[in-house]
Amino acid sequence: MTIAATTTSLVDTYRGLLGRYFGFPEFRDGQERVLRELAEHDVLAVMPTGSGKSMCYVLPAIASGRTLVVSPLIALMQDQVESLTAAGVPAGFINSNIDRDAQNRNYRGFVEGRLKLLYVAPERFANDRFVAGLREAGVNLLAVDEAHCMSEWGHDFRPDYLVLGAVRERLGSPRTLALTATAEPGVRRDIARLLGIDAPPVVTSVDRPNLKLAVVRIGSPTQGKQWLLRYLKERVGQPGIVYVRTRKGVDDTASMLREAGLNAEAYHAGMPAVERTQTQRRFTLDQVSVIVATNAFGLGVDKPDIRFVVHLNMPGRIESYYQEAGRAGRDGDPAECTLLYDARDETAQQHFIERSHPDEERFRAIWRQLVDDSAQSDGAPLRRNGTSADEEGYATAIAALRDGGLIDASGRLTSDDRDAPVDPGPVRAHQRYAEERLGRMVDYAESGRCRHLLILDYFGEQAAEHCQACDNCLGEAGPAGAVADAGLREVIATLRDELAARYQREPADIMGPKTVRELATYRPRDRGELLETWGIAEVKADWFGAELMRAIEQWEDANPDAPARPERTGRRQPRLVEAELLPVDEALYQRLSDWRRDRARRDSVPAYVVFSNKTLREIAALRPRDMNALSGVWGVGSSRVARYGDEVLAVVNGG
Repeated sequence: MTIAATTTSLVDTYRGLLGRYFGFPEFRDGQERVLRELAEHDVLAVMPTGSGKSMCYVLPAIASGRTLVVSPLIALMQDQVESLTAAGVPAGFINSNIDRDAQNRNYRGFVEGRLKLLYVAPERFANDRFVAGLREAGVNLLAVDEAHCMSEWGHDFRPDYLVLGAVRERLGSPRTLALTATAEPGVRRDIARLLGIDAPPVVTSVDRPNLKLAVVRIGSPTQGKQWLLRYLKERVGQPGIVYVRTRKGVDDTASMLREAGLNAEAYHAGMPAVERTQTQRRFTLDQVSVIVATNAFGLGVDKPDIRFVVHLNMPGRIESYYQEAGRAGRDGDPAECTLLYDARDETAQQHFIERSHPDEERFRAIWRQLVDDSAQSDGAPLRRNGTSADEEGYATAIAALRDGGLIDASGRLTSDDRDAPVDPGPVRAHQRYAEERLGRMVDYAESGRCRHLLILDYFGEQAAEHCQACDNCLGEAGPAGAVADAGLREVIATLRDELAARYQREPADIMGPKTVRELATYRPRDRGELLETWGIAEVKADWFGAELMRAIEQWEDANPDAPARPERTGRRQPRLVEAELLPVDEALYQRLSDWRRDRARRDSVPAYVVFSNKTLREIAALRPRDMNALSGVWGVGSSRVARYGDEVLAVVNGG
């Protein structure tokens, strides 16, 4: 049999496993290509969040066993393993959140072949016996998740990842799959070099057309919090994430939201690990609606139905923003990603860049400290000897020392000379790179172009000029990048609430959030301009139009330095939502949702582990009457039929 024929046969096997275990009839975009290439050689795959990257190593694991998954996402491992176990795939994980007995049990289960997959954090490889045992057992596939963490040019560089090239060799150079959602071309080259992957990367589109991208310009942190409060009150019960730059900001914002009666909790690296795990668990189980977090939460959530992500502060680069914003809408349904932009954010990010890139004196001091630490620990690798890579400037310094040959691939120093010549050039080069990335982020925030296009261009993709899924293309921001001023939005929203109370109506009956946004952006001055506004018909213009325009005029008089009103470029059509092929029985869908919630609580797992929203809607549309029909529904595999089939059919049949 030829290599091509063997590969095709193997991919057909994977397709069968996909249906049997997970109930998916076909691969998602990019999955089959990755699996075909992985059957023949090592692969670096760049695939967007929500594209099903994990299936590219889970299916080979089911077929061949002993797949080792390296991940920095300690908080996510339990959710991943629970999802696999629910589908009938034996998997385990090893991290600091479980006790020593559980760690040993999972390790033995993997090396003895009882577990198909084992998730580990990279610091585990500092244990030579751990690596030796894995090599002796034989690793069929090494999967490196979040592979951009290997590159000093990536947005989340982690020195622990530097050892993976050497670890791969110590494991006997097994077939290797490196995965990332956000890596521009320079980072891709770095990952391939460090892991020894020779083949060109498999790159699928990073476009997420279901994400509505928007920017709201604010003049102060207070304005931002006022905007956030109103935004969340319009979305009570919807799961979402609010990103804040600092831990104190996270705590203050979460407290403010709770005081306003919103179901919100804080999450950041300064909290005890147990508390962080419990908070994330409550979020995935729908016991908490909103998580307010630093970027410590950016890579640690496996919840597909997040409906919005708000950044209260601008990140320092587009990769970081898109990685965090991309946590929304992983189920493929529409979701909103909003960046609150204050021009002072650029200054704050510039200060962070300067702190993260030590000057020459500090760089030499870091080298001398590393030499002293290494001497005390008999030359052990950096992580094992206790050296902190989290202190300001350490990560950049370690990357520069690696580039200069003073730290080898295993994380050990190659010299014990405290006065060895260290070259600060790579530090300065990386600082210039970070500053250029910050400039691209500011361009995104201030641009009037299609925001999806700006992101695709950043990652080297081509796209149509208009996406109909961002504020600029939908006409919710002006052609010069004008965005709705948060202060004026507050004025209009307050007037809306007063009108609702006066006439005993719901605020949404007066005007929805899109109408408020458009009014605050274009600031109509006469009846004709008012009638061009989304959601304002003649009856509303007659009803409260004069009062509304007076409020806008008073705000303009009080804010003479406000940007000039943008001109409309023509009415934008709302983005069309694809119609369902079959009508959904909404009452049945609600009964199925109630059953799923109760079953998830009984099993102590997130609701999506039982069934996704999309699967429930298909069941409610198709109304399967027997096990055979149920097994044909999208997202229902044989394991779930066996586990949940009787209960689901009882709900469908009214039992």
